[in-house]
Amino acid sequence: MKAELCADLELNQVIDRNVGDLSGGELQRFAIAVVAIQNAEIYMFDEPSSYLDVKQRLKAAQVIRSLLRPNSYVIVVEHDLSVLDYLSDFICCLYGKPGAYGVVTLPFSVREGINIFLAGFVPTENLRFRDESLTFKVAETPQESAEEIETYARYKYPTMTKTQGNFKLKVMEGEFTDSQIIVMLGENGTGKTTFIRMLAGLLKPDNVEGSDVEIPEFNVSYKPQKISPKFQSTVRHLLHQKIRDSYMHPQFVSDVMKPLLIEQLMDQEVVNLSGGELQRVALCLCLGKVNVPELPKR
Repeated sequence: MKAELCADLELNQVIDRNVGDLSGGELQRFAIAVVAIQNAEIYMFDEPSSYLDVKQRLKAAQVIRSLLRPNSYVIVVEHDLSVLDYLSDFICCLYGKPGAYGVVTLPFSVREGINIFLAGFVPTENLRFRDESLTFKVAETPQESAEEIETYARYKYPTMTKTQGNFKLKVMEGEFTDSQIIVMLGENGTGKTTFIRMLAGLLKPDNVEGSDVEIPEFNVSYKPQKISPKFQSTVRHLLHQKIRDSYMHPQFVSDVMKPLLIEQLMDQEVVNLSGGELQRVALCLCLGKVNVPELPKR
């Protein structure tokens, strides 16, 4: 059983690594394995697809489905609709007001449950819990040429290496420009977080190979992958302490706080926030630590 789980969840390559050195995705797969290896009557998984890439989400779903037996139950909390469709036999939808109350519907078939969630309407109870239905549209945007993208500065970083436990990351010299959003894409455990922490100045590289290029120094606002709430007060006090100027600025409120629905969390204790609520607060803090935006000039 152990060998099969390690193979299915791709844990063999990290089997000798310290738990503290595991990435977010590796920790998630390890946690799934710890639950799955138990001889239990009820298995419960809370957001098992978090931190996993697409391939690993399907692997994790296969492992969870393999736990089904005539005398066992499996309960999963999940947000990813694609995984939900593959994983579920029945779906209970939850609706309500975040931080105030929640209601659980009766079980529906997979197709019914997903359609109810997307539509925001429970036909069996004649109840609408969302004003608008969720629709997915693919917008075709023409590719902009390099000349059309206005950039103001170009920054280079050197070839460098970083070793953590048995894992070694080698970064080749590269560059990035402002006025662009750059996404790092790769499987779990390949060093994305380590790389971005080095760029942010939170980790020092072990070695910088012969080059006169240095990591550029910036005023960095960084939102980590894993969030551990330690602030012993409300969200309002946290924002006031960390980003007072930004969170009182009208443009920041309209552009950041309202879309992230921060207002409804303001009087909640930070340590009592759910994972999704913590992510929203962390994004707000990250975006608020940059310079306060100027009001548009007329």
